[in-house]
Amino acid sequence: MSDPADEILAVVRQLKQESETWRAVAQAYKAAFEEQTARLQDLQDVCVATQAELENERRDHRHRMTQSDPSLRGGTDMLAHDAAGNLDDLSLGATTVTAPGHIELSWQPAHKSSSLYFRRVEQLASQRDYGTALKEVDHLLRGPLTPETRIEGLILKSNLMRKSEWLYDALAACSEALELCDRLEELHCHLPRIRYQRGLCYYQLNMVQQARDAFSDVSTVDDPLYAKAAALRDSCEERLQPGRRSGFEAHRTVTEGLLAQFSEHRFDSKRRRTSSQFRLHVSKPKRFSLPQRWVTARSKSSGFN
Repeated sequence: MSDPADEILAVVRQLKQESETWRAVAQAYKAAFEEQTARLQDLQDVCVATQAELENERRDHRHRMTQSDPSLRGGTDMLAHDAAGNLDDLSLGATTVTAPGHIELSWQPAHKSSSLYFRRVEQLASQRDYGTALKEVDHLLRGPLTPETRIEGLILKSNLMRKSEWLYDALAACSEALELCDRLEELHCHLPRIRYQRGLCYYQLNMVQQARDAFSDVSTVDDPLYAKAAALRDSCEERLQPGRRSGFEAHRTVTEGLLAQFSEHRFDSKRRRTSSQFRLHVSKPKRFSLPQRWVTARSKSSGFN
């Protein structure tokens, strides 16, 4: 008959060995995560620098072309007008549809101190040097900022990324700003601007339903963005109408209409089947085994057999 004390000692030793093993695994995962985070930061810096170089080259090339050919100056003036921050609408019959690629929003800070803090970023953005402006605003956001100034910086960063067509990154900046507003009640006055910015990102991504919901959240009538948000919300609701037909579909024949409906039905069934398979795949639990080299190395170093 074995001694109960020996059994307890064996169990304690086993638990201690497992604890040491899991501690080593956690440290290895932490080191790997920190290494990957550093690499990601380096890659982001490289991407921002590359974007800045491309924007500079594009601006220099456009300037040289304008100087060499005076007939191109009118096109340059149009580009400058687009950068001013107006909504360009495309009229289609009786319906006005806003082109997602031409939506612009001039960044207007709510506080003078924020405007002074991001003055260089505004100058770079006005010159359409979005890469350098993004690098500058990222550098400023890493430093100590007041909540008001950080909100202004995040909205500015989202707007720059949207103009650079990094739409998902622009949405991430809006989400960070919304999270900060949720924590501090005095920042709730910025919510209409953030929601409007999110709606623009969703609109350019052709995520019409999400864009409509974001524009609907801009519900304060006194807000200067309310009229623009209401117009864009109406445009989204028109695009979401099931019986809506665009102007180019007016001349579609009956055969072409049936073929279009058949193609849409096949795509919808395929999409539903794929999503159900994905849910079934996610619902299955996965059990990951530890690498043998970690277990054996830690067991030898701990001195337990």
